[in-house]
Amino acid sequence: MSVTFSPLNKHDVNFSKSIDLFFEAFPKVQRLPAWVVKCRMRNGKNGFDVIYDENKWIGFIFTKKYKDIVSVKFFAISELLRSSGYGSKVMACLNEKYSDKRIVLTIEELDEQEENYQQRVKRKAFYEKNGFNSTGFIIREPAERQEVLICGGTTSKEEIEAMNRHFLGGLLFSLLKIEVLKIE
Repeated sequence: MSVTFSPLNKHDVNFSKSIDLFFEAFPKVQRLPAWVVKCRMRNGKNGFDVIYDENKWIGFIFTKKYKDIVSVKFFAISELLRSSGYGSKVMACLNEKYSDKRIVLTIEELDEQEENYQQRVKRKAFYEKNGFNSTGFIIREPAERQEVLICGGTTSKEEIEAMNRHFLGGLLFSLLKIEVLKIE
């Protein structure tokens, strides 16, 4: 397996597959409306990469940068290729590509009351196996709570807040009433 990242744009032969995977892999509460995603991706959104193994399309990843942090906003492997080692390979490549940076991502909070609890447990175990640890913080958004994981260092509540304020802009951050909470 030789995993590579290639910026997504409307000319990529797997443009439509990547957009479809985005809507298949993430719950509605975590996504933007379809027309916004398609419009942004059509011309290439900085940080949105298609993932290939040689010439085989395997999925996509969307990252954003803040200071010495790379934030993985979305990451998905094609359903047909899941559980075949690609996720770990992509994480290894990401760690190599950004070896001088901390990598942060969020996952759905482990909540036994949720219908997909077992899936959440497996997802967290996957990231832990690939070098991520809990920061000890949850981001509470209007519709859900996400645990913040990190690889390559630590972070603080203030830094997580500043990063999210930077990504969303001060007004949207305030309107959404996003909170960073310590895990109890």
